[in-house]
Amino acid sequence: MYPKELMSSIFWGFFGGMYHSYEKFIRAVVEYNRELGGKKWNSEEIILASTHVTIQYSYWDYDVENEIDESFDLEADNEAGFSAGELLYKVHNQVVEKLENETHHYFEGFLLGKPEYYKNLNKPVYFINQGM
Repeated sequence: MYPKELMSSIFWGFFGGMYHSYEKFIRAVVEYNRELGGKKWNSEEIILASTHVTIQYSYWDYDVENEIDESFDLEADNEAGFSAGELLYKVHNQVVEKLENETHHYFEGFLLGKPEYYKNLNKPVYFINQGM
């Protein structure tokens, strides 16, 4: 089975644009956590033993004046699954454009969806726990 929560002790915010370098992204996350007194993390630790995952999040669409729920699929680079750094890097680059100007743009971990969300998909579904 999949973990109910992932990375809930890592501090991050979805702002500052996309990162084109994994190494620069990891340095930024490490520095951000150091500044906020967060715990050290191993960005290379495999935290999700699945090569595919669906991520869901929400944002406010000012054009239609409504909250939008959106999802996207990711594929791990490693056949063992997603490392902490890879997962956060790929998620950041996928959502930053829509979340960086939102009130709820802070990362507070990933929460596993209910089994009915993913049991027929053969991959987990995680929600971004977004904070302000």
